Amino acid sequence: MKKLFLIPALLALVVAVLVAPNSNGSFVVAGHPTSAVDVAEAPANLLSAAPAAGWPVPRARTFRILSSCSAYAAVIRQGARAWNGLTESTSGTPVECRNSYIADCGGGSRVVGCNWGQGQRIALYMGGVSDDALLAAHEFGHDWYGHSTYQCAGWGSPQEVMAPRMCNYGATTAFEN
Repeated sequence: MKKLFLIPALLALVVAVLVAPNSNGSFVVAGHPTSAVDVAEAPANLLSAAPAAGWPVPRARTFRILSSCSAYAAVIRQGARAWNGLTESTSGTPVECRNSYIADCGGGSRVVGCNWGQGQRIALYMGGVSDDALLAAHEFGHDWYGHSTYQCAGWGSPQEVMAPRMCNYGATTAFEN
């Protein structure tokens, strides 16, 4: 009979261990430059996807892809789909692509993404990361949120997308304020 009482306790313990997050993942409304630095980890879910409907946001926003991003339009739209309420429009936040690090953003010399004024303008350096869609999702996320306390960016949750680092496979890069 004592064994029957232990089963729910053991089951609860197993569920708690499997479901427990690796950090608290809270949002911090703050800075917007995203710079590249070297790190040494690689999350297993780096190239997975956000939920089909996207994560909810505090208010709807729109974006428009400039001609400098025409080669990356599909991957930028994939990143935008991470956020429910973010849609493409001819009058939305302009998204431009650069061929090198973004020097006019502030926050360091190896900036790979920048979101000025929480959605006034976005710039992306697609050559600076291994997951271009995640970079776009991260910068779009700055329309509402700052960096989270997660260590490495990934697709597991909005907080994970907003992590300050992208821990790549091979040539490792990261985000930071």
